[in-house]
Amino acid sequence: MAFNIDRFRKERVYRCSGPISELRDDLERLRLLDMDVERSRKNWRQAALLCLAATFVLFVYGLTLDEGPEDALATRLTLWAGLVLLAGTVGCLIVYLRFRRLDLENRRYTLVSQVLHRLRRDIGPDAPVKLVVDLTPVDSSEKGLGKYKTSTGWNAEDFSDPWLTLQTRLLDGTHVRIAAVQRLRKRSRTRINARGKIKTKSRKDSWALFAVQLRVKAERYPDLARMEPETRGAVRLPGGVVVDKLQVGADRMALRTLVETEWDAGPDIPFNAVDGAKSVVMMLLSLYHVLHYSKELGNQAKAS
Repeated sequence: MAFNIDRFRKERVYRCSGPISELRDDLERLRLLDMDVERSRKNWRQAALLCLAATFVLFVYGLTLDEGPEDALATRLTLWAGLVLLAGTVGCLIVYLRFRRLDLENRRYTLVSQVLHRLRRDIGPDAPVKLVVDLTPVDSSEKGLGKYKTSTGWNAEDFSDPWLTLQTRLLDGTHVRIAAVQRLRKRSRTRINARGKIKTKSRKDSWALFAVQLRVKAERYPDLARMEPETRGAVRLPGGVVVDKLQVGADRMALRTLVETEWDAGPDIPFNAVDGAKSVVMMLLSLYHVLHYSKELGNQAKAS
């Protein structure tokens, strides 16, 4: 399915089922598109600031003019120029806000690009990869779970954003499914202090869930269903990532992790953030470690 940029700009959801090379090319186009939007956004913001600064300079200059007839023309020209610059400021701000709406969350498409890059040798060149990446804001109205009041008096609203689904079959026949969900809780509280002033406090709490599921042929991995303790011992995760749920069956393994701090993806990860792409890859490697161990046990049983 060809990547439709116009449709993406309207929906901001990338959907594709095709070879990994096509998906990687599309994600690179998304990155370049987002970089162009960020540059335009920066340029229009600077233009708005320049127009506003020029308007202020003209206003100060107008105050220095006398009310006499010799300055009447200068006063009128200053007034008209100030109005034009003010209108320009408003126009630049409108365009800036439009580009701000089109700006994408870099870490999402970057995470997917990095995961596909690390899986490229394990996926056949013609194997279909199903990918859905939702790049709409996490606090979009359709992602709301409801509003409520907490026991401490906060007005709260929860959001759940299942923004990533990736499915494919690897060269060894294993079916892989990777998913990610971003959660957000907004809280606000308005109170009147002792001086009679109204103060409103707002807070945001955000956390992420990453999930990896492997489906295999049961006959290749005997006793897999009884290897949950080994699986828990084999899980290796970066700091700040904890196991939220683990399931091991005869023909599948599922691992879900929780990231309660900020996460990012890309070459420059903030020191206080979790590397999301690294977390997903380590989850895959942890599960595969158990699969290989199960296969070795099966081979030893056949040999004996």
